[in-house]
Amino acid sequence: MGKPVILYIDDSGVERRIVRQLLESEGFEVLTAGKPAEGIALARKKTPHLVLLDLHFPGTDGCAIADNLREIAAMEKVPIVALSASLKEEEREEVIRKFDGYIQKPVDVDTFASAVREFMKQGKEGAEEPGDGGAVKEGPAGPPGPDALEALQTLEKVRSTLSHDLRTPLTVMISYASTVGREKVGELNERQRDMLDQVVKHGFQMDAMISEMVSLAREALRRYGYPPPRNDGT
Repeated sequence: MGKPVILYIDDSGVERRIVRQLLESEGFEVLTAGKPAEGIALARKKTPHLVLLDLHFPGTDGCAIADNLREIAAMEKVPIVALSASLKEEEREEVIRKFDGYIQKPVDVDTFASAVREFMKQGKEGAEEPGDGGAVKEGPAGPPGPDALEALQTLEKVRSTLSHDLRTPLTVMISYASTVGREKVGELNERQRDMLDQVVKHGFQMDAMISEMVSLAREALRRYGYPPPRNDGT
């Protein structure tokens, strides 16, 4: 079975990178588009399991884009979730009617991936599983001994700290710096914009390193079958 495919449409390149890195580190395949037409074309080319869609675009809005996505035959049962920093009171009713859910930006690192998985389960069937290319996956190694188990427990603590405790403030920092840098909360001079661009740039470099370390840790844990099954078989 291939990875679950998520399509994310947002005109903010920074937000697309944040969401892509968060979800890819959790085992999703993420397709992104900065323009509605590009996102619709991607949905026609490869049916996703779920669509994350910003509500506000120049010249159009997310509700109209959701309608266009629903016109694709294979997309009729695919959940479409609004992902936006704000939900205006006058648009709330239409968003509730046309979307399968709403997630506020900046996303909560601790709950984002699980929220995406829950939305995928909401009675929406019909999104085909992407192929895995016939790849042969390596099975887990034998059960670890006491010393190895202690090392794996430590590795899991490191993985959890990297994935959540470090990534949560970093994601908020990148998102807010990008918002201010795009003058969403007021005008800036050139030096201020350059400084915020550096914050975003180095924030993404740090996030990429976190993603790599989390991926390596997860793979090592998987190879040794950690965490081991409980006595009740679960």
